[in-house]
Amino acid sequence: MLAMTDTDPDLVALALLVEPVRRDLYDWVVAQGRPVGREEAARALRITRALATFHLDRLADAGLLDSGYQRLTGRVGPGAGRPARVYWRADREFNVSVPARRYDRAAELFATALADLAGDGVP
Repeated sequence: MLAMTDTDPDLVALALLVEPVRRDLYDWVVAQGRPVGREEAARALRITRALATFHLDRLADAGLLDSGYQRLTGRVGPGAGRPARVYWRADREFNVSVPARRYDRAAELFATALADLAGDGVP
């Protein structure tokens, strides 16, 4: 049996979407097509800001969302306050295979065998 630390990180990230509120939050952020703040996300899903923050941060930590800081009020200069943390869909691609398949390792073995064959002609 594999320990959670040995598990494919893509599988762990996608497993986060099993939780219904987190999945709804992810789908909502993706549908916006722009960076969104915690307050806006909480209002949209009718959840507390703390719950939205928890789920958004988990999604960002797993690589499903990217995050950064941006002023959402339109105010600038001294006294404008801190920029808010915003989230958007990550460009990362996820690949999951159960059981895990190591195509990269198979390709390396094949390439090594071809290189050896080309060297002296004897497999």
